[in-house]
Amino acid sequence: MQHCVRLILVFLMLLTMVGCWDRTELEEQSISLTYGFDVSKNNQLIMYNVSPVFDKSAGQTYEVSEKTAITPREAKEQFNSSSPLVVTGKIQTMLFSNKLLKEDGIMPYLDVWYRDPKDTGNTRIVGVNGSVSSILNSEFKNKPMLPEYLNNIINVNRQYNRTAYTTLQDLHRQLFDKGVTPSISEIKKGNKDLVVTGTALLTKQGFYKMSLNRQESALLLMLQKKAKMPVSLTIRIPSDSFETKYSPRNVRGSDFITINVISMKQKVKTHYNRDQFAFDVKMKLNVSLAERTFNMNMKKDQENLNTILDKQLSRELATLIQKVQKEQLDPFGFGDYARAFQYQHWKKIEDNWSTTFSKSNVQVTPTVRVLDHGIIE
Repeated sequence: MQHCVRLILVFLMLLTMVGCWDRTELEEQSISLTYGFDVSKNNQLIMYNVSPVFDKSAGQTYEVSEKTAITPREAKEQFNSSSPLVVTGKIQTMLFSNKLLKEDGIMPYLDVWYRDPKDTGNTRIVGVNGSVSSILNSEFKNKPMLPEYLNNIINVNRQYNRTAYTTLQDLHRQLFDKGVTPSISEIKKGNKDLVVTGTALLTKQGFYKMSLNRQESALLLMLQKKAKMPVSLTIRIPSDSFETKYSPRNVRGSDFITINVISMKQKVKTHYNRDQFAFDVKMKLNVSLAERTFNMNMKKDQENLNTILDKQLSRELATLIQKVQKEQLDPFGFGDYARAFQYQHWKKIEDNWSTTFSKSNVQVTPTVRVLDHGIIE
């Protein structure tokens, strides 16, 4: 009797459990993996949707849809009108052309994703140097499916510190945090493949302002304390810095050395003098020697090499900071240090930090120590 009662109770519990009565078959959905945003010649918004094709009888593995719309929400309705139900909760990458970012900024097109809890915050935000259609409507032979290919090159260049890595959630923080300006990955279409060119820098309002190359992107990530070790840097060495009896030189007249930063410690001191913010950045870098295009005696000239690397790296960092300050940007996040350590002065200018930072004094002093130079001297 007790056994029958238990069976009846289990049966009743199973009846009350939430089931999949409202399920939708995978074949009846269009799962968006990549979204693209661009502007037409008539200044109309063009949106692209890239979805995988699950039908084995289809001749392609993914489908690219293109619509002209006023807002992203309207574009989604247009996508639904000509394809199965479009699901945007799995979007991996959003592509924005630099033209759109220059004319309209990024803010008007992200609101719908921040409001819908079904959408993920891990979507990668990527700027395109050129048109979005040049990427989405191209066939890249001997490459994975386009959405996967996009993810792979962004992830690889993130791992090797060649571009900023900004998700939808990260971008929201950067846009509304008064102490930093946004930075996103940047790509372009090459002759036969995709190329990560570096990092695109945006204003506080989300408009495109300038680009950094891959080397500058690595320095940016180091200053942001977001670099993944090791960081590979190729640095120009002044000619005739090292004199040896046998001294082969680069045939182009320039000498270079490539180092891998194994570890880094960074301290930032913040000051406020004469109505101006000042930042003193100390960086201690332990590096290994990966390549050099000249001959030298490592035992004899290692200290000299450390000194030259200090000077050249300091020059590159200073050039980068001044270049960014000229455009009234702060992707480094020095505003966060100003707010933390000089709050009384920060409070007066927090709504205009980008302009204030452009007039600030930033001194970066790297100290390089070569720990390893490979198996040959």
